[in-house]
Amino acid sequence: MPGTQDLSFAFLETHPVDAARVLERIPPQDVAALLAEAPARLTAPVMRAMLPLHTARCLENLADDAASGLLRAMGPQAGVATLHYVPEARRNTLLAQLPTALALAFRLLLGYPEDTVGAWMNPRVLVMPADATAEAAIKQLRNEDVDEYRDGDAGIFMIGATQQLLGQVSLRDLLRAPADARLSKIMHKVKYTLPARTAIHAVEEHAGWTDHQMLAVVEREDHFVGALDRAMLARALQRTRRIQPDTGYGDMVADAANGYWLGVASLIQLVVALLPVARAQSTGAADES
Repeated sequence: MPGTQDLSFAFLETHPVDAARVLERIPPQDVAALLAEAPARLTAPVMRAMLPLHTARCLENLADDAASGLLRAMGPQAGVATLHYVPEARRNTLLAQLPTALALAFRLLLGYPEDTVGAWMNPRVLVMPADATAEAAIKQLRNEDVDEYRDGDAGIFMIGATQQLLGQVSLRDLLRAPADARLSKIMHKVKYTLPARTAIHAVEEHAGWTDHQMLAVVEREDHFVGALDRAMLARALQRTRRIQPDTGYGDMVADAANGYWLGVASLIQLVVALLPVARAQSTGAADES
C-alpha cells in the first residue's frame, strides 16, 4: 500500500492546480520543506500555478542551488513572475546560477512589467536569418526544445540584421520545401503582431488568435523580441485574475472541495507536518509555551 508521501507526490503530479491551492494556505517555510523533498518535475507545474508572491516567499526559505533549480524547471515566464517579488540582491544571486542562455531570457523578461505581453512571451523561439536555407533551419530545430513546434501552425521567425521581423515559415511549409530553398523564398509576411508593452488582458480577444496558436511579439519598428502562445496567454490571464480581490475563502472551498480533493489535500498537509522544518517549528512553539 502506498505511503502518505507517495500519495501526496501523486497528487502533486496529477492535480498541480489543486495542489497549488493547498500549498498557498500552508506557511511558506513548510512548503519549502516539501519542495526540498519532492522532485522538481513534480513541483515545477505546481509552482507555476501558485500566486507568484507566495512562490517567492517559498523560495526565500530554500538554499540558492535549490531555488535556482526550481526556477529553471518552472521556465522563464513563471520564473520571472516570481522573481518580481524577490529582493534584488537574492534575485541576482539566483540568476547567476542559471545557464547563460536561460539567464539572458530571464533578464529580458524582467525588463517588462509583470502584467504585460513582454513578461509572458517566450524569448527563446527559433529565429533565423532570411537568407538561411530550409536544411539549415531544420538542422537548427533538431538542436532546440521543439515542444512549441509540434503544432504545424507554429513557425520559425525570420529577422534582419537589426532584429527587424521580416516574416515567418510554418513547420509544415519548411518540411515541404527543397533543402536548398532560401527561407526568404518560402516565408510569408506576418499579419499579426503583439506589442511587447501592451497589457496582457488587452490581447485576449486579439484577431490573430482565430487562426494562430502563436503570435510574434515586437517592440517599436517591428523589433522582434519573442512570441506568445495561447496556452501561456491563458495561464497569464488566469494568474492575473486570481491576484484580483476574490469573494473569500469560503467560496473557493465550495467550488473546489470534493471528498477526494480534500482527502489528498490533508495528506499533503500531513506530509508537510512530518518534514524537518515543520517539526522544528512545532518543537520551538512547545518550548516557548
